[in-house]
Amino acid sequence: MDARALIENLKADLTCSICLGYFTDPVTVKCGHSFCTECLFQWEKGADGTLTCPECRGVIKDSDLVPNRNLQNLSITTKILRPHLLKSMVGLTTCDQHWEKEKFFCEEDQRVLCDSCLLAQEHKDHQVLPLDTAADKGKDKLQKIRTLLQKKEEKFKTALGKVRKRETHYKEDAYTMKQSIISEYKKMHQFLWDEEYQYLQRLDEESRDNLFKLEESKANLSRQIQNLQQMILEVKDNLDKVPVEMLQGMMGTLKRSEESLLQEPELVSPPWLTFPITGLREVLRTFQTDITLDPESANPHLILSGDLKSVQYGNVPQDLPDNKDRFDCVLAILGAQTFTSGKHYWEVQVGDKTEWELGICKDSVSRKGKLSSSSEDVRTIVGCTWGNYFLLWNSQMGSQTSLPIQKVGIFLDYEKGHIAFYDVTEGSLIHSFSNIAFEGPLRPYFSLCLPNKESRPGSLTICTGE
Repeated sequence: MDARALIENLKADLTCSICLGYFTDPVTVKCGHSFCTECLFQWEKGADGTLTCPECRGVIKDSDLVPNRNLQNLSITTKILRPHLLKSMVGLTTCDQHWEKEKFFCEEDQRVLCDSCLLAQEHKDHQVLPLDTAADKGKDKLQKIRTLLQKKEEKFKTALGKVRKRETHYKEDAYTMKQSIISEYKKMHQFLWDEEYQYLQRLDEESRDNLFKLEESKANLSRQIQNLQQMILEVKDNLDKVPVEMLQGMMGTLKRSEESLLQEPELVSPPWLTFPITGLREVLRTFQTDITLDPESANPHLILSGDLKSVQYGNVPQDLPDNKDRFDCVLAILGAQTFTSGKHYWEVQVGDKTEWELGICKDSVSRKGKLSSSSEDVRTIVGCTWGNYFLLWNSQMGSQTSLPIQKVGIFLDYEKGHIAFYDVTEGSLIHSFSNIAFEGPLRPYFSLCLPNKESRPGSLTICTGE
């Protein structure tokens, strides 16, 4: 290794890796690395305030810092001597080819030349300067580039400082936002808890009132039954009398019997209780599933829209192939989608259709012959008009009077064995099945009724995500 390389290696050993300058007031860390004291404490600390070594990333404690006076003295001495040593080396180099002192510098080839090299043809048209002049010129260039680099360094340091401030502000803002979100959800939770409590209170009160009315109805019916039984006994007694006595008592018995016969039993039917739940539909619609109708399963009397989203009844059956998947007796059609996992939600517009059946069924459900709504192959709810009432019915909840429903929401959670029906307009639950052990694929189920004098032909329409 030549003298110049040794001098440069010495400079590198006495250079701080943070500021890239000679050591100033250096300290040596326990791990063996050395840095300027000020540079080290300006070094970025960790998120928890821990100072780490810029070289090996080891944790630095205050007790690990040892001032290195010898390194300080050596840095000062080398900083003073290095320029003189390098300058003194000028003129010591000799040309390997001609063994003459190298006094010139060729800017094109970027190499030093001796007198003989200068006369060579290859350097005839090159820009050649005396070595001192070339060195001064090179120093000027290096000084200028150092100035530019220092300005650029300052620019990056300024940018780094801004990023650090932004990082600090971002952490503060993120923490503030987190606390705000927690606070907002607490308000929502409290609101829903209060709403739930109020609904449960209302349900208890209305249930007590309705049960009281049912008890009164039972008592009235029991009294009417007793009266009828007494009249039956009275008529029987008259029948057992001799003709004269029978005729004498008959008029009173007939009159009292007529009064009893004019009485009709009054059936108390408590109204269906609905409780609109705030935000219910918004939550359910996060599980919205695009449902279309399966033409291969449609009863021949059912007419489908072109987008396979709507179905209505047709008086004249269509000429369709009687495949194994087609319903032949039940006015039903299945959704094209099958479910074997996950959560799914869809809505159906029933509108003015006064009788309908909606829900899910097993993909293996029988398509031929009649299908009972109480079958375990289907989980549905039926809406129908009965006299002056609109009834909701299924095999589990029985029948309940209700206001007519315009739009029905169906939610399926396959893994939890849960299916629920909602009045979308009111945002309330109609009924739900829970803890069903679903096996195999399930499909959406849609059924209309045969129109008659009490029911109007209508359509069922699967709603899109409006």
